Amino acid sequence: MIWLRAIWTYAILLASVACEQHYFVQDSDHNIDIKPLPRSPTLEPNSSFVLKKGRNGAISSDSEYCSRLAVEHVLQKYDGANAADAAVTVALCLGMKNFFSSGIGGGGYAVFVGGHKAAERPEPLFIDFREQAPALAHKHMFDMKPNASQVGGLAVAIPGELKGLHELYASRGSGKVAWRDLLEPVAELGTTGWPVDELTAATLKMYEPYFLNNSSDWSFLLNRAQTRVKTLGEKLRRPALARVLRELAANGSAAPFYDPDHWIVKSLIGKIRETGGIATEQDFANYFVNVSQPLSKRLRHGWQNLPNNDITVYTSAGSSSGPALLSALQILDHFPNHQGGDFQRDQTFQLIEAMKWMASSRSRLGDFSKCSEIPERVLAVLNSSWTDHAVSKMKPQDGVLRTLANWTEYAPAYELTEPHGTTHFSVVDKFGSAVTITSTVNLLFGSLVHDPATGIILNNEMDDFSQPGRKNAFELAPSAFNFVEPGKRPLSSAAPTVVLDELEMVDLVIGAAGGSRITTSLLQALVRTYWYDMPLLETIAYPRVHHQLIPEHIEAESFHMMGKEAISSLEKMGHKIIETPPKSVVNGIRRVRGEWHAVSDYWRKRGLSATY
Repeated sequence: MIWLRAIWTYAILLASVACEQHYFVQDSDHNIDIKPLPRSPTLEPNSSFVLKKGRNGAISSDSEYCSRLAVEHVLQKYDGANAADAAVTVALCLGMKNFFSSGIGGGGYAVFVGGHKAAERPEPLFIDFREQAPALAHKHMFDMKPNASQVGGLAVAIPGELKGLHELYASRGSGKVAWRDLLEPVAELGTTGWPVDELTAATLKMYEPYFLNNSSDWSFLLNRAQTRVKTLGEKLRRPALARVLRELAANGSAAPFYDPDHWIVKSLIGKIRETGGIATEQDFANYFVNVSQPLSKRLRHGWQNLPNNDITVYTSAGSSSGPALLSALQILDHFPNHQGGDFQRDQTFQLIEAMKWMASSRSRLGDFSKCSEIPERVLAVLNSSWTDHAVSKMKPQDGVLRTLANWTEYAPAYELTEPHGTTHFSVVDKFGSAVTITSTVNLLFGSLVHDPATGIILNNEMDDFSQPGRKNAFELAPSAFNFVEPGKRPLSSAAPTVVLDELEMVDLVIGAAGGSRITTSLLQALVRTYWYDMPLLETIAYPRVHHQLIPEHIEAESFHMMGKEAISSLEKMGHKIIETPPKSVVNGIRRVRGEWHAVSDYWRKRGLSATY
């Protein structure tokens, strides 16, 4: 018995070590948190390293390689190439290189705003290329197996990224660059390969047991002996995906990816069905992107808001959280500028309360692509009566600033779900045009379904739908607006944003990744920029706070950097505060005295920008 106990103790020790090294041990560990990667905000950002400046244009993304690739092989190479052209190459490059966060097996949102220098300034454009539920999907499909919404073929929704990118290219591209020329540099990268970087090495190590157990599907991530994942500096190639991109390049469109008779679709459906999914070839044929005007709102009106007065904010609609972001900005528009107001008592109170009201407004959102008009429940949170009610609740009581006693006083409509991870990038060109795109496969490596024949990693976007009868940890009912329906798109926290100045010139292009932290990170970035007059470098580098109403606490990235006084003042307002590692990534570009300043969130995801 002693030797059996020793073996059992040793087995437990090995399991413990495996957990510490790999993190992903069971389905419930599948998330967006890249735990082995050291991440931290900073109060002393290195401007010479992270801040990039350019007279003509800029790209801010999670990958310096992808930012430079699109600058050098699109914007600088082709006379007349614009931001929409470059965005195609950036998106595909990120999907090739940072495949754990995005790719053509996923979907997202794009906002385009034309520049004042363009010969014909086109109308602003919003493209919703979020994934769609298969035709056989229904709201009870995960009743008996809830974890199947995260891992396996049942978790896969129909990808929209390729169709969305081609729509952007066809609708707002310059016409000076062929589709194949935007795809070829990325295909070449997949063929020749690249050295594994710190970010990729961390994600591979987390999931090493899974990749080894499924080596036939994930061999491109393993060493030659297939005994471990590739490590820092080793070359990684994706020839199968490169082949697909070249086929799409030769076709001149995204059509093969949605052709039910094409080998690409048949291969993907075969893998989805093999891993328990219900998607069909016809689901790919039925996929469509939603094209419309972005939501917009003019804010900070009047001389009293100088130097950031009379701005116009454009953001996403559809199944995104753009309406919630605009709702919060309208609330804060009732409060004055305060230069240097970051983490000051009154300003932090206003910011946190706006986040809580934003979470409540988000609870009313959900895909309305089948509606001819924006639903009343969405219009309600943009209405002045909603704004005025929230502002009235934020006024000091007897001179004391205090948060509302209970989350129910913010009147959320239902369960506040917590969507997952993404990538974001921003592009501006010499014409002053801007594109901001948020794209995702949802959790790290999506559904963990990889089709080796096409090299495509498929999303697990079905997990972003609410599930009937499955209350959250706070016993809140699921969202009736976000139940699974055939062809429906799940609600997202994404809200890619472009801001114009008082002369209607692009001033800021920004977005974020990080699940439910996306909208709060964007709100804080916009407030820092236009209410506190902070430079872009500090706006992105400094510590962030987050409140999503439920659970009833503030998440702070760093107590030390916020300072004891700020923490104490929040506690006196009735808040509970916990310190958490960074969970959001912000990438942005701003116009400063006639040049572009681009900052990627190097401190949280090792991204760097590129300018020209």
